[in-house]
Parts: sequence; structure tokens; C-alpha cells
Amino acid sequence: MTNSVVATLFDRSHTLKEKPEKIQKAYEQWIAQQAPAVEGAFSGVFGSLQGAFLGTLMGTLTQGPMAEAQAGGPTAQMMQMGGPLTQARNFAVMTGTNAGINAFMRRYRKVEDIQNSLVAAFGSGACFSLVSGMGNKPAVPGTTAPNPLMGAFSAGIVFALFQGAFYKLGESWAGPKTDDTEFARVKAMLGHLGYSKYEKNVKRAQLNDQTLLLWDTAALQEAKIPAGPRLVILNHIATKGRRNDVLCPALPAGGK
Repeated sequence: MTNSVVATLFDRSHTLKEKPEKIQKAYEQWIAQQAPAVEGAFSGVFGSLQGAFLGTLMGTLTQGPMAEAQAGGPTAQMMQMGGPLTQARNFAVMTGTNAGINAFMRRYRKVEDIQNSLVAAFGSGACFSLVSGMGNKPAVPGTTAPNPLMGAFSAGIVFALFQGAFYKLGESWAGPKTDDTEFARVKAMLGHLGYSKYEKNVKRAQLNDQTLLLWDTAALQEAKIPAGPRLVILNHIATKGRRNDVLCPALPAGGK
């Protein structure tokens, strides 16, 4: 009896664990078929929800210090952005804009690099400045307030500079790039076909050399590879994959 109850509870917990994964997989398959603008919009909504939670938390924690802060600098202005609801709105706009632009750029350009991060950071900084009014307050009390658009532009530049610095810092901490032996032949094939820009896609999806001849439409679609390149890659594998060496289609032209 006890074993039966334990088994039932285990099955239910396993089912509950699988449901979010199935929902996420179904969403990823659906969003991969949509236009870049649609993916950007959905990513922006999800990013806004995360930002709203973060803003509410920060607004609650800074209510005491906020009352004591005095105008006179960016730090003080950050402390005077309002209570939990106000900061929830501000951070929802900032994170939602960043996530939306980043997703759109990545999907539209079909590559993930520092340029996407810089554009997204500039947009989020500008929107954050406009909605929070951070760039509308004079640096010195009694002086003329700056132009909101100029303040937004300046905030966007600052955000982009910080994002670029963090991006480069992360690259330096990661150390020099080394060849990944698990993806050596995959990399060679993509380079031979002119699709080197999708290397990150297949690595994120764990489509390594061992899985090469198992690639199909669903796998490449989940890796966010567009329909055209998908067809070329699958045709290349189908026509070149009948040789004795099963990884031969991944070799460059003239390879043995």
C-alpha cells in the first residue's frame, strides 16, 4: 500500500515537471514560425513581467532611503524614482524593451552578437529615461531642466556603453576561444555551405557530430535555423551521407 502511494505521488510529480517543459517546447516551436516582430513582442511582454517584479521589489526595499535622498546626481535621482508601483512600471519598460529589441534583432539578423546587445541597451535606456523622468530633472536645483529627448538619448548611450563593456568583460573572462571537438565536423559542414553564422544555434541545441545524420526538420527548427538553410543542410546530409564514413557530409569540399 505504501509503495503504491509513493509510486502514485512520484508519477504525479513527474507529470507536473513535464508539463512546463512541454509548454515551453510548444511555445518555442510556435514562435519559430512567426515573424521577427511577433517574437520581439512576446519576448518584450515576458521581459516586462520580470522587470515589474524586480521594480516592485526594489521599490519596496528603497522606500526608506528614498525619503532621505536629495536631488543632485544620477544616484540620488535613481533613489527618487517613486514607490513600488512606479518602479515596477519603470523597470517593466526597461527590461521589456531590452528583451523585445534583442529578440527581434537576433531573429531578424539571424545572429547573436554585441551589436544586438548595444541596440537593445540603447533602446531600453532611452525608454527608461522617458518613462521615469530621470533625464528631465536639472542637475542643480533652480537651473533649467534638460530636454527630455536629449536626456533619453544620453541615457541610451550610457546604457549601451555599459552593456558593451560588460559584453567584452564577459568574453575576456571566458578566455580565448578554443575549437570544440564535439562540433568540429558540424562547423566544417556549415562553413562549407556558407552557414557559419548558425554555429551558435546548433551548439545551443546540442546538435553535435554524433547527431549529424539524425538531423531533421524539427531539430533544426528548434535550433531556430530558417527554412531555406534548413532545406540546404538536410539535402546535403541526405545526398552525402551514404558514404562509409557517416560523418563524411560534414567534411569540407574535397575532404576524405
